[in-house]
Amino acid sequence: MKNSSESHELLEQLNRDGYILIPNALSPERVEQWKTVLYALYDRGAYEISNGVGNVAFEKLLALEPELAGELVGHESVAPFLHAIMGKQCQLRSLRAHVNPAAYLQEWHMDFYDYYYQEEKAEAQNPTHGLCVNSTFYLTDNTPERARLTFVKNYLDRPVPEELVPFLRYTEDRSDPFQRWCDDQELEHLHPMAGDAVVFYSHVPHQGAKIGPDPEGEIRANIVLHYQQNPMFPGIRFVSNPQFTLETLGYAGTFPFSEQD
Repeated sequence: MKNSSESHELLEQLNRDGYILIPNALSPERVEQWKTVLYALYDRGAYEISNGVGNVAFEKLLALEPELAGELVGHESVAPFLHAIMGKQCQLRSLRAHVNPAAYLQEWHMDFYDYYYQEEKAEAQNPTHGLCVNSTFYLTDNTPERARLTFVKNYLDRPVPEELVPFLRYTEDRSDPFQRWCDDQELEHLHPMAGDAVVFYSHVPHQGAKIGPDPEGEIRANIVLHYQQNPMFPGIRFVSNPQFTLETLGYAGTFPFSEQD
């Protein structure tokens, strides 16, 4: 847990850049527990997603590992930032883990694709404006030689160019206009190590990647928790669906800070 001065500086950085890295968010023991769980699930083929960019995803961990997964919801390492930004309205949308056993170069994407367009999608006279924040816990080292998480810089407070809006979607086509546009922007590479966390605004364009093969027994892995400030209707595009979380935890159980004084 960081002291108040460090947390304040990180919060300022988060609200300036759109993303921060928090070292040593999880203990080595927790990291090893999670790797054991995810690698076993992968070996059994017990995953929900395996796509063409090299991402294998597990979406049922809130039910499969309720104690371990529950510990990550509003985790103390990220709680000061989630609470400062969203307060008691902070609601868990989804918890999913990823492993990248093969070559991995994620598509450039925004987890909250419609952040800048949700009012027009709502078609309301007085629309609400939802806000989403991610926390990602890393279980393996992402040294510059092995892996990275990359953000497009200076895009916290402005949308991508209007002509690119039709291309804000999942694609494996590296020549797609949004993919090429992101490649050409000023970028910042983060290299979280095992146990580190990254907190970021969900509408900032970003990309994960693995460089070369993993060390023996160390498949690249992380756990992502999506949070929203208020529910959004299904027509607004986001990379995760909240339904499983709601069914598993119950509506009231999805608000990690609701009981705080």
